[in-house]
Amino acid sequence: MYNEFYNLKLSPFQINCDPAFMWFGEKHREALATLKYGILDNKGFLLLTGDVGTGKTSLINALIQSLEQDVICTSVPDPSLIKLDFLNYIAAAFGMDKEFTSKGAFLAHFKNFLLRAAEKNKKVLLIIDEAQLLTQEMLEEIRLLSNIEKPDAKLINIFFIGQNEFNEILNRPQNRAVLQRMTLNYNLDPLTPEEVDEYIRHRLKVAGTQERLFDRDAVQEIFLYSGGFPRRINILCDHSLLSGFVREQRVIDAGIVKECAKELKIPAQVRNRDINDAFKPDTYHKNNPPGDRADRDFDHHTPVPQPATPVPQAPKKRLPWGNLLILICFFIFAWYFMFPDHFFSMRPRVKQPFDQTQETIKQQNTDKTIQPGNQRVIQNSEHPEELKFVITPPETDRSPELNNPLPPLPRDKMTVRFKHNGNAITEEDLKKLEALSKSLIGHQDSKILITGYTDAMENGAYNVRLSEFRANIVKSFLLGLGVKSYQMQIQGRGGQDPIESNDTPWGRMMNRRVEIEVIE
Repeated sequence: MYNEFYNLKLSPFQINCDPAFMWFGEKHREALATLKYGILDNKGFLLLTGDVGTGKTSLINALIQSLEQDVICTSVPDPSLIKLDFLNYIAAAFGMDKEFTSKGAFLAHFKNFLLRAAEKNKKVLLIIDEAQLLTQEMLEEIRLLSNIEKPDAKLINIFFIGQNEFNEILNRPQNRAVLQRMTLNYNLDPLTPEEVDEYIRHRLKVAGTQERLFDRDAVQEIFLYSGGFPRRINILCDHSLLSGFVREQRVIDAGIVKECAKELKIPAQVRNRDINDAFKPDTYHKNNPPGDRADRDFDHHTPVPQPATPVPQAPKKRLPWGNLLILICFFIFAWYFMFPDHFFSMRPRVKQPFDQTQETIKQQNTDKTIQPGNQRVIQNSEHPEELKFVITPPETDRSPELNNPLPPLPRDKMTVRFKHNGNAITEEDLKKLEALSKSLIGHQDSKILITGYTDAMENGAYNVRLSEFRANIVKSFLLGLGVKSYQMQIQGRGGQDPIESNDTPWGRMMNRRVEIEVIE
């Protein structure tokens, strides 16, 4: 309907798996290469999992098309069959031209089929789609098929494709024999924000236009509502182009995408809108040369409602001293906890400016230049007959810094994020920690709680240790800036209290964090 309005030859966002529109991100290409290797090397059992709409079917179609003539391949689209129907379906798909009435007859003919294929140097691949629909009985039957093999080689590769819940099925105790045979296991994650942008541009280019029909804010909203799932991206983009056609608006903005998501009743899949580095202006302009319509809209488009939290702009280059500073803080932290006595003995003793020792007071009492307004008399509580003189400088002699107001303590939690299996703090977070240290130094009776978190990709004990270590990294950095140790408490909570789903790279990135909260 809208193709002519947008100068398109084809509909770019159809749900069907048209090979012409096939586009793979980095994870899809890696999965395809991994699975091809498993088939060509006769690895036996292979597994591909992913959430609904991540592109598993498109990946399998691409895999089948890429196989050479020496691979005999067939696919079972619906494995929820009774045993005999399932075996007859496999026999027909492999061209055995015989209907079986017993399992024994099928196994005899199927073994001969596999041996003849091996004699011709051909590999046999059986693909089980929608594997999460398999019953316990059928899963065991498929496992037994893999027992048909030669002493020196496997005769069949069995490739399971299923949604994420199939992993839970495999983890059951009764399926440990199947799980142990899984030589390759790949989970397909959704697209990242930048991949969503590339995915949309690719499909528009195949459809007949290189004009960017979705501006930067629209692409960001598409990612937030789709969660990076290609199927949802297609639905949102198709409906947005239709709405733009009705309004005679050639470039789709964020307002149209939000309105379409509301009409389609698609909730936001990404709750946290703090997308660090997801849509950097320099990256966007690199993909949009000057003069492009969407590039002009990026700078001068009509304002649309913005997310509650603006997208921070990361610096163009990270300073090289960031990692060095973290390393120094780590050694200070290790020194402090391993040799506390030696640590404090090396600290210089600071002479208090106004409290004088008794000898200094006596010496100053003999000084004729002391003015009456510059001294106080304090009675000793243990010996009332003794008087103690304390010299107090005039108000005009005090440092002007003492008259400046103290920096306020932050009211909200502060979040510091880390890369996967890394401890590098961003330059932006380093600046936030420096500002926090000034507030804590000014309020030395205040205390903060530093809580470390991880994603849930490793085991619990490892995650707790990693989260505690990251919390201590932040603590040691603040120690180096002058914050007192007694002002800071730390705890590691591992993968607890996630703020996003751990099923996506985006969610895991948001969950790897350290939170700092003022508690007193």
